[in-house]
Amino acid sequence: MEERLQKVLDYIEAHREEYISLLVRFCQQPSLANTGEGIREMADMVMEELKKLGAGPQMFETGGSPFVYGEIKGEADRTFGFYDHYDVQPVDPIDEWLSDPFAAEIRDGVIYARGVADNKDGLVTRLCAVDAWQKVHGELPLNVKFCFEGEEEIGSPHLAGFAKEHPDLIACDGYVWEGGNREPGGPAEITMGVKGLLYVELFSKVSEKDAHSMYAAIEPSAAWRLVQALNTLKDRDGRILIDGFYDGIKPVSEQEREMLKTDVFNEGEVKKILGIDRFIDDKHGEELLTALYYQPTCNICGITAGYQGDGSKTVLPGRASCKIDFRLVPGQDPDRILELLRTHLDAHGFGDIEIMCHSGCKAFRSDLNSPFCKAVIRTMEKLFDEQPCVQCTSGGTSPMYAFCAETNIPASMFGASSESANIHAPNEHLAVDAFIDMIRITATMMHEFAVQE
Repeated sequence: MEERLQKVLDYIEAHREEYISLLVRFCQQPSLANTGEGIREMADMVMEELKKLGAGPQMFETGGSPFVYGEIKGEADRTFGFYDHYDVQPVDPIDEWLSDPFAAEIRDGVIYARGVADNKDGLVTRLCAVDAWQKVHGELPLNVKFCFEGEEEIGSPHLAGFAKEHPDLIACDGYVWEGGNREPGGPAEITMGVKGLLYVELFSKVSEKDAHSMYAAIEPSAAWRLVQALNTLKDRDGRILIDGFYDGIKPVSEQEREMLKTDVFNEGEVKKILGIDRFIDDKHGEELLTALYYQPTCNICGITAGYQGDGSKTVLPGRASCKIDFRLVPGQDPDRILELLRTHLDAHGFGDIEIMCHSGCKAFRSDLNSPFCKAVIRTMEKLFDEQPCVQCTSGGTSPMYAFCAETNIPASMFGASSESANIHAPNEHLAVDAFIDMIRITATMMHEFAVQE
């Protein structure tokens, strides 16, 4: 390890309690994008920390949560971008939490809080890595840009607009993207892309109000109407039946298939985490990973209709709704999929079903052979003295396309969280040691990218 970098890593270890305290403080501030609770206060906290680093932060109004931006000039003529988000998921069901989701309790070396692993850990990691470099050497090894949004958990509805309005601000040589795992005892995991997303809500309305269920013999049911419409979207084998849905999908390359052979996906452990006995069609091995990373999906997130309270209430629902997310792959455009969905419902006699589009973004995959991606891989090899697991894409979605596609900026997710961190669920948590490792990873990546020839 180069002496210059080692001094920074030593500083991080010596100041771990200071950095842990900052993460705890961030997690104690609610920041729910879906309701707006605490969003402004959280954005102000981010601004204050960037001021301390001398990043000259700016807060941009978007029509929703503010976008916080900052930048610092460094020694090398390369620019490193940090994309993270300061908003978090709702805490429901609250009764399943073992402690207040915004208390950020530390128990047995683990921090429990909403947002601690998605994504306040990543955001604070960047702040701490930059702080350590400045405190040790006075100057950063390269230029950095901080791009922090507050709407990622509701689909980043204003991010693409911001990117189009401010191309000069987001321009850089590579983005360290939010997220990333390193399972205990396993190699570091690097993800170089994400799936796209279309999130919609369907509405069925047959009357202005619910009726007594005695009328079920003569009055239509909004619930049944919606269920019948949903039943046309997929067949029993899981194939999506919307005409044209699979058109234009880019085939999986040989390099992408080769990467599957080195994946560390632990089938038994994931089934345990999910609480299931088997995967769909009992898939395993390469077939399972191909489905997870490279196949689009149509998922019903939730259905609402009629009465769901305690006891019985015999009602005939006049209205029903459901929320659906489509995970998309390269070659699929969410706007086109939305049009195809409308056409499909109309063609099957469900023109009365209304569609509301909540969000959409395209899939993105980085060039694995770019200098940035090579620096990420080298960073993990150097820090952990082992070959990392490189994934061409995540099974999930993040708005990489909005930032990176126009100029093909590579982006990568890497960190030290875990699949078992209960992200988006009760008792979300992160090991303290994993958080410190994430700071070390970010600091090392800044060095590696700066010195790369």
